[in-house]
Amino acid sequence: MKSILYSILFLTGLYVNGQEVMTLPKAIAIGLENNFQISIDEKSILIAENNNTWARAGKLPTIDLTANFNNTITQDNNPASFLRGEFYNGSLSANLGINWVVYAGGRVQIVKDQLDLAVTQQQLNKQSGIHELMRNIYQDYHEVLFQKERLLVLQSTLNLSKVRLAYEETRRDFGATNSFNLIQFQNAVLSDSINLVNQDQQVEIAKRNLYNTLNIIGFANYIFPERLQLQDEEIRLEALQEVLQEENYTLKSLQLIADLDRLNTQIERTSMLPTVSVSASVGAAENAFKIFAENPMTGEPYDLLFSNRLNGSAGASASWRLYDGGIRKDNIASAIIQEDIDRLSIEQAVATIGNQLEILVDNYNNQRRILKLSDDQIALAERNLTITEERFKGGLISSIDFRNVQNQYINAAFAKVNAIYSIIVTKSEIDFLVGKFE
Repeated sequence: MKSILYSILFLTGLYVNGQEVMTLPKAIAIGLENNFQISIDEKSILIAENNNTWARAGKLPTIDLTANFNNTITQDNNPASFLRGEFYNGSLSANLGINWVVYAGGRVQIVKDQLDLAVTQQQLNKQSGIHELMRNIYQDYHEVLFQKERLLVLQSTLNLSKVRLAYEETRRDFGATNSFNLIQFQNAVLSDSINLVNQDQQVEIAKRNLYNTLNIIGFANYIFPERLQLQDEEIRLEALQEVLQEENYTLKSLQLIADLDRLNTQIERTSMLPTVSVSASVGAAENAFKIFAENPMTGEPYDLLFSNRLNGSAGASASWRLYDGGIRKDNIASAIIQEDIDRLSIEQAVATIGNQLEILVDNYNNQRRILKLSDDQIALAERNLTITEERFKGGLISSIDFRNVQNQYINAAFAKVNAIYSIIVTKSEIDFLVGKFE
């Protein structure tokens, strides 16, 4: 994955005037590379894969090697004992034992299936995290473009106000205007300048939010050359509903939980069946014995005596719990009820997510209609602004009337930008809900 990410970074890593360019593909690449939770999820997958073995499921035998080394010195002054006095007894032994559960009611295969699902679950967690991260990056990136677009509207407004102020100052030099109109245009320039500074701060805040999502540490000085653009796309609800059933991560997670609970029911059923195991062992022991006294027959000290022993065994055992007060039956019944709960949870989630999808699609279509109306509104506002400027130059309206029309144009421009951004965000929410970004 890293090589692919580096390739994306290389292809998108452009520089303009010494500043690095930030694009959406580059933001996604950086986010995937820097995200700590993805790294944690990858480690969790490795743990689940490491645990996914037949040995952990209980299919393979266990082999134990034991060894003992004992030394004892005894002082026995019992007159009734045939060994009296002080003597030593020592032993060294080793034993190799094998135990194998041959049959456990099918439990081994079920446990292995659980371990397989544990790996799938960790992989799903990682994919779900990546999916959510991409949604957040997509929205945060377009938030920057959105705030920049609003900045451009205010910049255009400020430029227009400066042009009108310069025009009025020229008229003042010829005595063709009054102080009231001049003050109104000066106030408009100051007001637009303040709005521009505030909006520039909003752009920086949006950038910081994006950098935080990308886990970029320290000062970042990226430029965003892209404009807020919209590719008008018609959405078919029926097609999305089909994809949602297969790709939605909430439904995938619930289905995985249901599969785990189904296996748990099967494990509870195995407790009703017998367990058969075989075992074998082989051992060896070396013993030493010495009496710390002299042999009364020879007058010589007793020798250290050695002995050894070999042993081996093999056997089989079967166990079957015939009655436990109904605990196993209760466990099975509870497990079956849990399966019913899982089924109802999935049905509830399908209904809820389906309703959410319908609402988002309705919002998306309504926002498309609003965008079309905002296009008509801004065209009308531009025409009205042109007419108003001509009427103001002709002395037919006041500077206040001109400012009101200018504000109408600003509101219309903002409405269009807001509509475009709302459509982009709603489309990203639809893709996130469906489970597949396009």
